[in-house]
Amino acid sequence: MRRTFKAEDYLHLADTLAGRTARQGRPRTAYLRRATSTAYYALFHELVRHGANRAVQNGPEDHQHAIGRWYAHGNFRQVARWVENINSGRSAPTAAVRLLTTRGQVNADLVILAISFSDLQDARHGADYDPDYDATRSATLGQVNTARSAIEAIRRMDKYKLHEFDMFLLLALGGERMLRNG
Repeated sequence: MRRTFKAEDYLHLADTLAGRTARQGRPRTAYLRRATSTAYYALFHELVRHGANRAVQNGPEDHQHAIGRWYAHGNFRQVARWVENINSGRSAPTAAVRLLTTRGQVNADLVILAISFSDLQDARHGADYDPDYDATRSATLGQVNTARSAIEAIRRMDKYKLHEFDMFLLLALGGERMLRNG
């Protein structure tokens, strides 16, 4: 039996590591770094779960797990950049604009997701790889809150079956190749 990933478990762990409920004092730097990374992975795995669930729908669970392995961090980041660019009036591939907008507008929850994903991925890279990364309790707790807000946005988009969210998830399976071939 496989244990289902639960974003709430990762968010709880990140909160604990960052010392949200701890008394005064500074959590260890290693804990803060790990909390940042854990917050990012809560968001990443929530995206993967929704992508696989929406692709398979009522199909077998092992199909969901197989499709979940197709998602890559860099592809989510690229699609997030397109959403951010479209939202701020910067350049994005025409097909991406067509797929990720309704009447030229990007859904607010999709913007929350995109900005949060990019910010958290940058923070995770810093926390995991940069020896000079300055991990503070307040910044780390802010990152956990960012992940929580993005996960709530994902769940709203899923609940309302937002078409642009489906397109985000499809493009994250290799959007640059898809757009070149489409």
